[in-house]
Amino acid sequence: MHARRWLTALILLPILLVVLFWGGHGFFVLLLLVVNGLAQWEFLGMFQPETDAFRRMKAIILGSVLLLSFCTAQRATTLCNPSGPLFVLVGIIFVLFLFYLIAYSHIPDLSRDLMVNVLALLYLPLLLGHFVWLRYLSDGQWWIFWLLAVIMAGDTGAFYIGRTWGRAKLYPEVSPGKTWIGVAGGMAAAVIAGLGLGRWALPQVSLASLAGLALLLAVVGLLGDLFESMLKRQMQVKDTSELLPGHGGMLDRLDSLLFAAPLVVYVRLFLIG
Repeated sequence: MHARRWLTALILLPILLVVLFWGGHGFFVLLLLVVNGLAQWEFLGMFQPETDAFRRMKAIILGSVLLLSFCTAQRATTLCNPSGPLFVLVGIIFVLFLFYLIAYSHIPDLSRDLMVNVLALLYLPLLLGHFVWLRYLSDGQWWIFWLLAVIMAGDTGAFYIGRTWGRAKLYPEVSPGKTWIGVAGGMAAAVIAGLGLGRWALPQVSLASLAGLALLLAVVGLLGDLFESMLKRQMQVKDTSELLPGHGGMLDRLDSLLFAAPLVVYVRLFLIG
């Protein structure tokens, strides 16, 4: 498992870094569309395994439209305009209402299907779209790089320290594998990575700010991980798919980042400037 985990990371990370630093805005958004489509497919498959491909693709298309609405931000600006995504989200919800109003065969499962589709929109493209805003900022590439490094360091530290020394369970009803010592190790690893890489990638940010934000990201990332684990426990699945060997599905890799990205965007815009 460990070898497959590291091999997958060694293959995907260079691709991600090439797109981030040399692919421009267009390729980065295209990558996010692919990631969002795969994650939505897994999410809908987990909650609606009986759903046909057409109904899943309908939801993925709507999610892609919502994600693209974040491209209304201007490049290199210091303020991202939320009116575009908000306008599109309202329109998409009305489209969903209309779809279920016309599709009479869905009436027995109306409330469940509708809530799953709306949750998929709020949980995935709405949160993932903050990466688009972050990339459009003048120093956005480095913020994304730093964010990814902090979250990955926290996940890796928590995984190995928890497996080696962990005894007391953190929240066994939701995530049986997580331990308190693993959480502490993950937070320490996140802060160390945040300080070490931040001095180079974000030299304009003070060390105190880097340490505080890295610690906060570790906490928020843990909450994102637990939230996704809660969804999987409800549906009694271990991973959302086997797409990424050693890691599970795309959604399993996004769980912490989905909660962390909005935090970094708003801290960068309103506190750091």
